[in-house]
Amino acid sequence: MSLLRKIGRMALLLLLPLGVMAQGSSAADTTLSVAERNAAQGFNDTIDRLDPNFVTVSLVIADPGDILYSSFGHAMLHLECPVFHLDYIFSYESEGISNNWGRFLKGNLKMGMFAIDPDTVYAPYRAEGRGVKEYKLNLSPTQKQELWRIMDELAAIGPNQPYDYYTRGCAISVVHVIKRALQGQNIEYSLWPEKFKGTLRELGYECVTKAHRPWNRFALMTLAGSGIDNPTISKERKLIVPADLVEIWQKAKIDGKPLLEREPTVKVESTIVDEPKWWISPLALSLLVLLLAFVPWRAFDYMVLAIVTFIGVMVCYTVCLSSLPCTSWNWLIIPFNILPALAWHWRRYWSLPYAGIIVVWCIGMLSAPHRLVEYAHIVLALAFCVVLIKQSSLLLTLHSKK
Repeated sequence: MSLLRKIGRMALLLLLPLGVMAQGSSAADTTLSVAERNAAQGFNDTIDRLDPNFVTVSLVIADPGDILYSSFGHAMLHLECPVFHLDYIFSYESEGISNNWGRFLKGNLKMGMFAIDPDTVYAPYRAEGRGVKEYKLNLSPTQKQELWRIMDELAAIGPNQPYDYYTRGCAISVVHVIKRALQGQNIEYSLWPEKFKGTLRELGYECVTKAHRPWNRFALMTLAGSGIDNPTISKERKLIVPADLVEIWQKAKIDGKPLLEREPTVKVESTIVDEPKWWISPLALSLLVLLLAFVPWRAFDYMVLAIVTFIGVMVCYTVCLSSLPCTSWNWLIIPFNILPALAWHWRRYWSLPYAGIIVVWCIGMLSAPHRLVEYAHIVLALAFCVVLIKQSSLLLTLHSKK
């Protein structure tokens, strides 16, 4: 809290007066000397607050990590004021997830802006071997000072928003604060890549696939509901992946200049080897489960039931009990839920009809115009179909013998 108090004090001494100056300055001010301009704003120094380097702003991008919540990478803003020896990275992130998975799944985890010393920010990335790069943002002096004022206000508030990566994540939060700092000036976007005609799910899927983290992808696709499957939202709201933000902003312009510099400054060298991290992928494992489902051994039937029920518990919890955003409905709840396990004793009455429903579901997922689930989910659902058909045939045979 001492850091935030320091920032708050500096905001009163530096940023708030600058905000007033930014609003009150005009073209005529350029004919005045620095001392005259400062005197008109109530300053008795010769600091040129309209110098382009009085405040510098950079977009900070960290590579994706191995842990689930770091699968997309991270986006932050680095603000410096050399004259006043101020140097902070403002990072929009959640409370620690590692020790709060229960609160995360329940939807009670909070997000907010944090002001952090750069060395403190870089240290964990350096330890994990995740690269960090900075790209200079070409904003006007008054826009940069307005941005600092906004960031300081957000940091003082702290984490007060429910965790929601897809609508309030790090990259999209950077977009929001930069647009606020522009004070109505528009970013001139170039042509958007074809992938932005898709959904948030598809953009996240592509990001995690490129990072060779198939199990993180499987977990994200399991937890994420239909709230991220709308392809018609604005393209700017789809900038949830930090690498995509860099790609788009390097082609965008403001006042005829590139919004983002092309050549980054490397702050932390990447030492992560770009290769698969697991010897077997979810799809390969699900194919193995499908093969075992055909084996006429009851133990394999119960194994498949256990897998489907385990995924079903997670899906049912997020849909029915959790307030985690983007989980109000999940297409996976049709084949993956807890009802088959609860009604297993009476499976002779419902196994064949339910198998038919799952087959229709699989066809629907494969033929949908946009990706809704993982292929591994479809294969596991088919494995459960095989088990249900086997169980139905066995029970009908036993019943006929009686």
